[in-house]
Amino acid sequence: MRPILQIISLLALIALTLPSIILLAGRLELNTVKWIMLVATAVWFVAAAPWMWKDKAK
Repeated sequence: MRPILQIISLLALIALTLPSIILLAGRLELNTVKWIMLVATAVWFVAAAPWMWKDKAK
């Protein structure tokens, strides 16, 4: 389960970076970028929290 969550969180981080670059290129509108980044942020928090905060001593 942990590798799947790591891949999802990495894809979410990519989804946070790409819209801003595409916005600078003039291919997306600001509102679209805001929504994409909002959803990507929520996905990142949901996917990264279980594997980053898990106690590694167990």
